[in-house]
Amino acid sequence: MTTLGPAPQPADLQVVVSRPVVSGNALDGLLRGGGLDVHFQPVVCLKQQRVIGLEALARPQALPVNELFAEARRTGSLLHLDRHCRQLALSTYAGMVLAESEPPPLLFLNFEASVLDTGVLGSGALIQAVRQAGVPPSQVVIEINESVVGNTEALITFVNVHRDLGFLIALDDLGTGQSNLPRISQLRPDVIKLDRSLIDGIEKDFFQQETVKSLTHLSRSIGCLVLAEGIETVEELDCCAGLGADLFQGYFFGRPAPAAPREDNDLPLSLREASERLRVRAVAGIRQRHATGQRMAWLVEQGCRRLQGAERSDFDAVLAALVAGEGGVEAAYLLDSRGIQVGDTHLRPGTVHTNTLLFSPGYRGSDHSTKEYFYSLIGTGLTRFTTENYISLATGHLCRTVAMWLDHPDGDSYVLCIDLKL
Repeated sequence: MTTLGPAPQPADLQVVVSRPVVSGNALDGLLRGGGLDVHFQPVVCLKQQRVIGLEALARPQALPVNELFAEARRTGSLLHLDRHCRQLALSTYAGMVLAESEPPPLLFLNFEASVLDTGVLGSGALIQAVRQAGVPPSQVVIEINESVVGNTEALITFVNVHRDLGFLIALDDLGTGQSNLPRISQLRPDVIKLDRSLIDGIEKDFFQQETVKSLTHLSRSIGCLVLAEGIETVEELDCCAGLGADLFQGYFFGRPAPAAPREDNDLPLSLREASERLRVRAVAGIRQRHATGQRMAWLVEQGCRRLQGAERSDFDAVLAALVAGEGGVEAAYLLDSRGIQVGDTHLRPGTVHTNTLLFSPGYRGSDHSTKEYFYSLIGTGLTRFTTENYISLATGHLCRTVAMWLDHPDGDSYVLCIDLKL
C-alpha cells in the first residue's frame, strides 16, 4: 500500500504520521472520538478513464503510527482502535460520495486481519458498521493484508461470509517478503494489489516486468483484477499498463487528501493521456508481433526451399549458411519424422552458451519428440507452428521456435526448426 512517512503496522485503516511518543491518555482520547482524521487516495481505471475507488487512510493528529498500534496492542485496545477507524472512515465516505452522481467510487477499506487470531470471527461488526453508515456492502472493498493472519481457516471463513454479504475482497501487498501466494486460490479475491516493491523502477527491470506479467496472467485466469499501487512516475504507469494491470494507485494520481482527491482537472487529463498512450503502444505491439510472425514464416519457408533442393549430405551446410546469413536467427536444426535430430545444431556465429547438463545444443540423434514445436505438427493437420517465448535448452537464452514440416524429394519427411533470440 502507498503510505506517507514511516511504514505503518497493519490496520483496518492505515495511520500515517510521525510525531511524539504516544501515551495511554492520548490513545484513550483518540478512542473516545477525537484526534483522528480520514484522508482518501484515488484508485483509477485507465480503460474507464475515471476514479473507480477511494482508499481510506486514517491520520491521527498528534500520534506516531508505530507507537499508536504498539500501545493499542499492549493495552488490549487493538480491536477497539480497528473498529473506531473503520466507523470513522465509513461515515466520512458516506457524507462525501453518496450524494454524488452514479456510479460513486468504491471505498477501499483496510481490515486489521490479525484480530481474527483473537477469536472475533462471527461478531458481525463490519456489516453492522456498514449498515449504520448507510453504505451498500457492494460499494466496499475489504483490503486484507493476508500475511498477518495465522488462522487460515478463520480468514477463509471471514472472506466467504463477507463475500456472500456483497463485499468485494482485495488481497493487499502482494509481492512483499511475507506474502503467501497459495492464499490467492484460497481466498479468490476480486482484486490483487501489487506492492510498491514490485512497481518501483519496473520500466528498467526485466525480472520485475516478468513477475508482474505473470501475476496479471494468473489474475485473469482466476477472474480478478490487478491493482498496481505506489505509481509515482509516468514510466511506471505506462509499463504496468502495458503488462496488463487493470487499476492504479499512487502519488502520480494524487496524494491522500481529506476530501475527494484531485478536484482539479489534472486527473481526468492524465487519465485520458495515459489511456491514449496505452492504446498507441498496444497497436504498435500488435503490428510488431504481426511483422515478427511474418518474418519467422518467411525464414522457415526459405529454409525449407533450400533443403528441398539439396542432398541429405548437404543439409548441415544449408543450415549453417541460413543461420550465418539471417539476422536474429540464433539456431537451426533438422528433425526426422520421429522427432530425432538429423545433423548438428547450427548456432549463429558469436552465440555464447553455457555447455552444461542443463543448457547445451542438441546433437545428431537427440530426441525432440516431446517438444511442443515437434508434436504440434503431428496429427494436427498443421504444417507450421510457432511457440510462445521460452528459455532455450540449447543456449539458456529467451527465444521462440518456428517449425515447418518438409516433404523432401528423397522420399523422407523432416521438420525444420529455427530459433529466434528475443
